[in-house]
Amino acid sequence: MKALNVICNCAFATAIIALPFLLVNWMKYIKAEPVNKLVAVRPGFPTKSVCFFLIPTLTVIVVATVMTTYERHDVLKFIQSLSGNYTVYVDREEVRNSDKIISALKQIAPYSAHHSHPTKRIPVAIRSDVRDLALKLGRDSDNPQEYWVFYVEHSATANSEIGRITTSTFDEY
Repeated sequence: MKALNVICNCAFATAIIALPFLLVNWMKYIKAEPVNKLVAVRPGFPTKSVCFFLIPTLTVIVVATVMTTYERHDVLKFIQSLSGNYTVYVDREEVRNSDKIISALKQIAPYSAHHSHPTKRIPVAIRSDVRDLALKLGRDSDNPQEYWVFYVEHSATANSEIGRITTSTFDEY
């Protein structure tokens, strides 16, 4: 996952660096006079600029999608395998009803997009003997009982939801 994170960040940086070159070369191409007055074919299509922008952009999209899917499965696998000693923290405070929160988090699933966005983010941490897990839940702007789940371990997907849950468990936070 760390390698994919590095690949995603490098591809993103490459696309950002290539963008001004693409814009300049595209404007030159648009302003160029057609070769023939009858056919509007312009010389010098900016193939290199387009490639140096599109290939990294597509790489970012593919790698981020793969990472998001993998992270959702990894988080669900960890949560479903919890047993024995574990502690749940919501908003940096230990929670008494940890079973209720774990039960809600087991419902993480991808949702189809709708015209809303996450608002206030609630940090949720699970500490067990095996490992620690840090998530952030963003309350939906339209449905206050829907929460966007973010896995913040990797910078490439920290602002990309791994799924959503609908529950009243986090209403008090």
